[in-house]
Amino acid sequence: MILNTEIESFAGYETDSFITKKQLAKILDNAPDYKQELLEIFQVHESNIEILKIGNSKQLLNSINTLDSQCEKIDIVSKVKDVHLLKLMDAEKALFELFSVEDKFVLKTNKSDLLLAETRYNAKTDVLDIYNFSKFANYCRDKQYEDLVEEIGDYLKEKNKNNEEEKKFRLLYKKEDKKFYLRALTSSQDYKNFGINFSVFVALISLGKYVENNGDEIYIDTYVVDDSNVYVSFTFNRDKVIDKSLSLSFSLILENDEVKRNAVSFNGLFKLNYNEKNKTSGIYLKPYGIKKENNAFPVDLLNYQHRGTVDAVFEKIKELPTLIDFFIKQVSEDAKKISSLANPEDVKAFIRDKVKRSKKPEFQIYKDRIVKKLMSITVDSTFKLFELLREVEDLFEHDDIISLNFWRNKLYESLIERK
Repeated sequence: MILNTEIESFAGYETDSFITKKQLAKILDNAPDYKQELLEIFQVHESNIEILKIGNSKQLLNSINTLDSQCEKIDIVSKVKDVHLLKLMDAEKALFELFSVEDKFVLKTNKSDLLLAETRYNAKTDVLDIYNFSKFANYCRDKQYEDLVEEIGDYLKEKNKNNEEEKKFRLLYKKEDKKFYLRALTSSQDYKNFGINFSVFVALISLGKYVENNGDEIYIDTYVVDDSNVYVSFTFNRDKVIDKSLSLSFSLILENDEVKRNAVSFNGLFKLNYNEKNKTSGIYLKPYGIKKENNAFPVDLLNYQHRGTVDAVFEKIKELPTLIDFFIKQVSEDAKKISSLANPEDVKAFIRDKVKRSKKPEFQIYKDRIVKKLMSITVDSTFKLFELLREVEDLFEHDDIISLNFWRNKLYESLIERK
């Protein structure tokens, strides 16, 4: 980790947590390549004090501004011949030399075109995979074969001394450390920095318009943001009644890893509330995506790649209101199956077996705890099943979005799709 992650959760919102379009436009100061184009296409004036009625958006912008104030993000292009492994380090880190760096900020700050940069996250693996050396490098490190690593490093330098192939790298300069970090090998040569600020701007402008046109209330109930990733859950403050026992509420999830191949995505998260004898219990379900006639498998509600044009993003995002309404209708129909659950204990056992068979690496640390919790009581009603599944969700770390969403996917499969 380079910067501390900003995490917040909210049970509701106050109107003083709204923002103006002027305040939102300010986060584009860190996206100068696209700022004017975004403002023009989405018809936002920097002096516009019109309010965007998205609850807790002020806190999200404050967190983004806090992170932005701590660092500079730089994307550079380097030739393979100019990237050399200097040293393998502990905790999946490595030290690289980057020669002939031309970026103005790097030259001014570093006082040289030769940059020494430590890797963070998966950057070490990504860079060493250029040479198909990652796994063997780890083996040498673990066996403490430092001399062999040095010899191989010299061999790779010699072998690639005329290699003109270009690669694109994300650097992060942490102001407090006065140090450059090699954050990632970015996804492709046509990569566009449709980053955190870009995607949050697009989401808030689009949802602000949705609120204006539909009279809904929307607020941010959770966000997790760091130097390269953002996860935001926008809750729609309305329930759709399925039947006398069941109701459904919807959240729109924005996710963006700004340095990787994954597209910027919008997906749905649903909370199902089950009512019995004046008591209510709710669980979260996450479909894998929206079901469309021309797709064999569910797809993202909406996404756009880290390439292309701002115009193309705008054309896609115009579909968001229609897609949201279609998705809610689709899942509402699916949710009717829950009221017909014949044997909750059998459903619980089915979920338990799915958990036991799961192979997702991040999920493994939770498997035993989840199975133990599921087997702790017998459930003889749908309400008790909901109560038990709600308690399982409390077992997850607050910021472990990957494992939590995996669990919610499995619940959707088990309760709705019955597979």
